[in-house]
Amino acid sequence: LAGLLGLDCPLKPDSAGVVAEIADGGIRTVMITGDALLTAAEVARQVGIVPPGAEAYELAAAAGGGWEWTALRPGAGPAVPFDPAAPGASIRRLPGAGLCLEGGTLTRLAAQLAPRGADDPLADPAVRRMLARVVPHVCVFARHAPSQKEAVVAAFEDAGHTTLMCGDGTNDVGALKRAHVGVSIVSAPEIERKKREAQGTARKLQKEEKAE
Repeated sequence: LAGLLGLDCPLKPDSAGVVAEIADGGIRTVMITGDALLTAAEVARQVGIVPPGAEAYELAAAAGGGWEWTALRPGAGPAVPFDPAAPGASIRRLPGAGLCLEGGTLTRLAAQLAPRGADDPLADPAVRRMLARVVPHVCVFARHAPSQKEAVVAAFEDAGHTTLMCGDGTNDVGALKRAHVGVSIVSAPEIERKKREAQGTARKLQKEEKAE
């Protein structure tokens, strides 16, 4: 062993609170990211996108062929078979679970349902109908490329939802344009630094007031 490097990217202090406030307003929040599934699922759990105490399940290819929902935590529960022709049956067997979907799985499902040689399987009507029945039940979309992010937003809209997409990179442009409301987040390090300093000062004053 030559060495071990640990990296940490802590959440902003107000992230979980913001998600909770949005939920209190009757609005559901999901995560669509290019990050790895396990990373995305854990961050989603910390901010409350994956319900507290809920098991997270990933849609993946089954060993014997076909598809199944598999628990991310080893031994957390048995795999649940998934049939693209009747997606609701398996989803009803996982009430309250945090369902996760990788971009590669999304693309392979689309290729399986779309006509052979289709230019854009994700745009095929049969695929869009299937996604409209599955996507609204998923809370974490990981390893998603720009076209896959756009397909997820389209699926929510096909299912009758009004969408607002927040994005901070060029890989989010398609999804931002597709959503009913697109919010592009611009990073401002200096403003964020001042905000953190102000929050730290406020917390310090609160502690001093309690001590008195």
